[in-house]
Amino acid sequence: MNIRTLQGFQFLLIALVASTIIGWIGYLYPGEHEPIVGALIWTGRLAFLIFLIPLFARPLRQLVRADWTAKLMRWRRNAGICYGASQSVHLVIVCTMFVSLANPPTETIMVIIGSMGLALSMAMLVTSFPAPTKFVGPKMWKWIHKSGFYVFMFIYFYDFVLEPVLLEQPTSHLLWASLTVAGMVVRTLAMFRQAPAAKATA
Repeated sequence: MNIRTLQGFQFLLIALVASTIIGWIGYLYPGEHEPIVGALIWTGRLAFLIFLIPLFARPLRQLVRADWTAKLMRWRRNAGICYGASQSVHLVIVCTMFVSLANPPTETIMVIIGSMGLALSMAMLVTSFPAPTKFVGPKMWKWIHKSGFYVFMFIYFYDFVLEPVLLEQPTSHLLWASLTVAGMVVRTLAMFRQAPAAKATA
């Protein structure tokens, strides 16, 4: 086993333990929700915080050439492993919620999209290790990771930005919404900065 694979398994184990602890805390302190829903919310928030690393890493590196953006880029792969681990725990809690609650607080469309995202997150986790990456090939690897990223980007935008507006509670998730929108703005700025450079070299 090479060093990269060993390091990946270490991050996987740490993230699984951390996500389980966070889920248990959410179960014990669910607020106004059912305990299992509290666990779901807490693990979902942890996954989102991890998601911020790949959300910001590449566009910030394109915009700012500095040591800290280079470090963010180096964190991306391990963040992907941690994200997959947290989503694995999240998936277990989702299944438990559907089994234990007669009327789980879900919307059909988000169940469909969320299921797609969780399936992709499992594929992303597996292909974050060298051997599976080599097996699926670079084109399939890119498709899996890009698809998973944009599905979850849509889920977070809907959960934190769009749904609160539809429910006439636009500030109910203000911090999470601000981080989501900030990530989208930074990625848009990086895209527009990259476009003229590509045109100039064409």
